Amino acid sequence: MHKDYAVFFATNRRFFFSLAVCLLSLKKNSPKICQKADILVYHQGLTPEDQAFLNKILPCKFTEYRFAVDTDFENINFKKFTQLTFARYEIFDLLAHYKKVLYMDVDIMIGGELDYIFENYGNKSGIAMCKDTQKGLTLITKNFVKPLPQYDMTVPCYNAGVTLFCNNLKDREKLRMWCYQKTAEWLENLVCPDQGVVNVMIQEFGISMEVLPDTCNCLPSNPKFLDKNRKDVLIYHCAGGGVRFWTYTWNAPWQELYAEYLKMGGEPHTDTEHGWLKLIKKFRLGGLDFFDRSPDPKMHPVRFLKYAVLWPYKYLTRKK
Repeated sequence: MHKDYAVFFATNRRFFFSLAVCLLSLKKNSPKICQKADILVYHQGLTPEDQAFLNKILPCKFTEYRFAVDTDFENINFKKFTQLTFARYEIFDLLAHYKKVLYMDVDIMIGGELDYIFENYGNKSGIAMCKDTQKGLTLITKNFVKPLPQYDMTVPCYNAGVTLFCNNLKDREKLRMWCYQKTAEWLENLVCPDQGVVNVMIQEFGISMEVLPDTCNCLPSNPKFLDKNRKDVLIYHCAGGGVRFWTYTWNAPWQELYAEYLKMGGEPHTDTEHGWLKLIKKFRLGGLDFFDRSPDPKMHPVRFLKYAVLWPYKYLTRKK
């Protein structure tokens, strides 16, 4: 029997460890939603053993994913993002069974109770997302090589890494195949492929947007991401390959969950770590407050200097 709510993930074998850590954070920090929502995992390549491992963390419902139309699967967008980034299109049909489905990327860590999102958003328009706040790239045009002349490219872009879909969504029966067909049609022109298609879909079908607060999709460029004293961040999202929890810098909450995953018998990730994270690990600096979440000074020198200056006043963990 379906529950009213669902939390939706999509992964392949490479990001299996990241999903496992995400589920551990969900179990730890969002117990209400663990009871009220089905956990849906669309995947390619997860073995029965992999599925059993994830089920030890939280009961999941697994579906093997296939892209719904024929297209050029050798295109860079499938090499860079894989087919699974488009699995979110399946949610439109799932809304025949669920009242609300929360899509989340797997490079995410849950920091608080997600019941707040389900209970407070989506009832007006059927879709809720955060505005994309990446510096200088806040408009929909960022998702395309060339602007689409038939659409307004000056409207705000919404970050698709966390999206709440609801069954009151306008024309939801049409949206799944429209998104697949437009992905294939625009494939050579897409930069952030699924995000570009979903943002244009909102415009094409005249769907109004409910804007989630940035605490529901908190990116590394957001000062709230660095603030270890905050209790209101519900979702930390290391969007972008260069700033991932496991390669960029030491993130104590994520590392604790990753250690738990390894203790369960999980396989270590094989991604190359930044020199900054290697240095922190080599000299065992992760236990020092300053290094927890400290920006990589080589990759983000200005961000690091700002962090270093503000750390005693803003980012130092205050013991209570």
